Amino acid sequence: MRGTAVFPSVEWFHGLADAMAASPERYRKLGPLDITLVPRIVRPNGREELFVLRFEGFRCTAVDRLVRPAEVRGAHPVMLEGTLDAWMEMVDNIRAHGAADLTHTLNYLTLPDWPLRLVPLDARAGQLDADRFYRYIESLQEFFNEAARIETRMVA
Repeated sequence: MRGTAVFPSVEWFHGLADAMAASPERYRKLGPLDITLVPRIVRPNGREELFVLRFEGFRCTAVDRLVRPAEVRGAHPVMLEGTLDAWMEMVDNIRAHGAADLTHTLNYLTLPDWPLRLVPLDARAGQLDADRFYRYIESLQEFFNEAARIETRMVA
């Protein structure tokens, strides 16, 4: 990716996907993924931005913007939702330190009643898809840590 990407945007998430694709050995060491992650970013005015990230094997194979969660297509969908401030703090922390510090990891931020929350989107699989998120958390964290390598402009 060239230039500066706006967070949040499809281009920004594509930047993470491109950085992931450029480091296949690092992700192979962590193991293959099979999950559809839906970042839901809630702005202070209540407007939501939804993105879909499809992970297969050792890559993020699709990045798109959604209008509503019902549009999600992909195996094992789980929504990762939080306020814009929480997302921006996580991304800023990753950019400042090269990777998330202990209080800005996906694991820490998704503890009960913390700023990010997991919501399974498939009524049949339910909690199993949320559990899948934790099975792949090292790879997903590494994916978001790619933000340290992307020139980012935050837009509130």
